[in-house]
Amino acid sequence: MKKYIKYLIGMGAIVGMATTGCKKDFFNRPPENEPTVGTYYQTTAQVQASTNILYAAPWFGFNGKAFLATGEVLSGNARCYVGADPEFGAYANYTEGNATPIVTSTWNSLFTVVAQANALLNNLPTAVPASVPSSVKNNALGEAHLMRAAAYFYLVRIFGNVPIITNPTAFVGTFQTVPANYVTDVYQFMINDLQFAEANCTPGVASTGHASSGSASALLAKVYLYEQDYANAKKEAEKVINSGEFGLLGIDVAGVSYNDLYKTANNNNKESILAMQWSSNAGYGFGSQLQSVIALNSTITGTGDGYGELGPTFDLQNAYKAAGDTIRRHGTIMIPGDYYPEIDKATGGYKVPLNASAQGTAAGLKKYVVGTPADNNGLTAFQATSNNTYIMRYAEVYLIEAEAVMGLAANPGAGHGIDTNYTTSDPTALKYINLVRKRAGLGPYAGFTYRQLIKERRLEFAIEGDYWYDLQRIDGFNSATHPVAEAIEASTNKGDSYGATAPNYNNYTINHTYIVPTDAQFIIPIPATDAAADPNLTKPPVHYKF
Repeated sequence: MKKYIKYLIGMGAIVGMATTGCKKDFFNRPPENEPTVGTYYQTTAQVQASTNILYAAPWFGFNGKAFLATGEVLSGNARCYVGADPEFGAYANYTEGNATPIVTSTWNSLFTVVAQANALLNNLPTAVPASVPSSVKNNALGEAHLMRAAAYFYLVRIFGNVPIITNPTAFVGTFQTVPANYVTDVYQFMINDLQFAEANCTPGVASTGHASSGSASALLAKVYLYEQDYANAKKEAEKVINSGEFGLLGIDVAGVSYNDLYKTANNNNKESILAMQWSSNAGYGFGSQLQSVIALNSTITGTGDGYGELGPTFDLQNAYKAAGDTIRRHGTIMIPGDYYPEIDKATGGYKVPLNASAQGTAAGLKKYVVGTPADNNGLTAFQATSNNTYIMRYAEVYLIEAEAVMGLAANPGAGHGIDTNYTTSDPTALKYINLVRKRAGLGPYAGFTYRQLIKERRLEFAIEGDYWYDLQRIDGFNSATHPVAEAIEASTNKGDSYGATAPNYNNYTINHTYIVPTDAQFIIPIPATDAAADPNLTKPPVHYKF
């Protein structure tokens, strides 16, 4: 792998490894950097399979610690003792800087997704023969555009100004001088990608694990929402709602509940709009490592991992209590005494021990914890499960619709977030937020504030790597200052507890710890190795030439 690709794309060797190291059909295709690429896309089946890798192994370095550290530790949903894991600890104190391994793996992994998408976009069009239907070719290109946009959506929210790369061969000999592009240009680039995907991806196929045109519309709605383009966010959300492709488990799909969203048996369910696809059979690097990181113990996993490296902050626990939200809490957080029949089935289910306390939180995390191999028909292994990681699910489309309706009425103006006290009783906004609340067993709102909507998002998507980005945007799109978010963080207790004793272990004392990020700490610096290789990355950005 040439140096410029390794630099621009980030550990580009993973691109080849990801496609050759797994025997599962989902991954079984030649890497884009092999000579066979020009003769590979010869049949409909080969073209259809060409996009499989976009959902899998390239995301591995982001899924797991990076996914959790950014979305959950920075936001105050999860905590880790500073000395327990230096990587998580750095995020807890907002001292991750540009040299923490998680920062590097985030950059490398997401640019590897970009690399895979670019390889397909650059190679496939000229390699596909006329015998392959144009709809099949265009669908593959649509998926590549969509997944490139998904990777850039994480990159721009995490690192801010980043380079837009479409064809790395254009930078041979000049990789040391590639500039970063403006955040606003990255957003326009994503919109262009998603509009192509919306027009070319096959409708109604998200249940296969591949993105559909509806998946593109949903992600486009979210991108517009972040830009505070409420009219287009509403338009795209309503496309998804009216398509009938997706539904809420427990509302539109009977016999299941919120907790069922996170079981391997329910991968690619009706609520799943876009997800990373994992296979435990291929082992480490191809299965999800989330369970191994956060499960309380190895009894739960049955595979010797389950390190309990994160626990739910008391602030998150109290947020569920204050809302009377027992259903989503049970699916997200394990409280001592809780019972989970789907875990450790061989012994009659798992009852959370009374002394359970991940990272001093007197609780543990449940979401993305699925149990032993026997609990999952063999679809888990050491540091690897076949449990998909959601990038987006249908409940969010309802909340986007509610927020877009509110935003249109509030009209906060450029550079300003919606006033957190702004209240709406609009029937459309109420309809959709109340459907999400109904699934959670909560009563309907007659009216709600913007702050209540953000709280609803927090409780719905906790431990799904999203809350930090809500805090980033609450003060307005691409804002350099974050007074509202900082005030929220100033009241978020990120402390642990001490003094619990047998037999009940509920007589602990809570340490109150409040750590507030500065404005500059809402963006993570570009990794030191990449900044050293290309000093232009940390210089003022330039506009992208569309």
